[in-house]
Amino acid sequence: MEQINKSESFLKVDSFTRKTVAQSLLLKDNDVVVALDNNLYLKGENALIEDLNLLKKEEKKTILTIFREGSFFDVLVSGSLGAKFISTDNDETKLISEKFSKKEIFDQIDLKEYIAMRDLTHNYEIICKSKSLFAGIMPPMWLAYHSKWWLISLFAVLSFLLISTNFWIFLFGWVCVSIYCYIGQLELLISFALLSGKAYSMILCATDMDHAQKVVREHNPKAKYKVTRLGDPIKSDHESNSKEDKNLKNKISDSQEALI
Repeated sequence: MEQINKSESFLKVDSFTRKTVAQSLLLKDNDVVVALDNNLYLKGENALIEDLNLLKKEEKKTILTIFREGSFFDVLVSGSLGAKFISTDNDETKLISEKFSKKEIFDQIDLKEYIAMRDLTHNYEIICKSKSLFAGIMPPMWLAYHSKWWLISLFAVLSFLLISTNFWIFLFGWVCVSIYCYIGQLELLISFALLSGKAYSMILCATDMDHAQKVVREHNPKAKYKVTRLGDPIKSDHESNSKEDKNLKNKISDSQEALI
């Protein structure tokens, strides 16, 4: 095997402080920077900092490919990560390079940014950071799409009270809510997720929601979604134990009936 020198190794995140780009992207220790703009990046730490700072000056974003625990994901970055790095060893560099050669490549124009949030039982909610015009035109339908049923009920009650009082007050209220939902839709969805017990888990780029769910499932095979085209996730240890306990109780019950 050909010897790979240190300058031809990937950069692995060793640590980073608060209020850095690395933290805002929810990167973790041992994440490996594999590619910049879909090209393998083996130039070293100083070159990476210079390239990312240049992007910030030009007010541009580019795709940064990260390798985490056996899987790749992409993020959009426009400035230095603010992290300290160590180099991957020869074997790790070769393994990641081979895996990257099989990775599907997407152009930046085809990608959207997503935020993945999860609770302790691996229930995920993936939120698109791009604004939806639908949120401003028809807020109730937008809320229904995101399954915010209690808020729709509240919206319906308030609308009925306003329209029964004065139609013009109702119309003014509708316009205000439409503007608010359009401008603050990302903050609203994140707030709803936080209220339901979820926390930030991952930031990634994907072509659509199905692709985003697939990427998250690759990193967490136990990931569960309310609506998905993917197959069933791997069951967590708690669910497996609960099922085993239930089967055991059924066996005991059957044995008791047989004895009787």
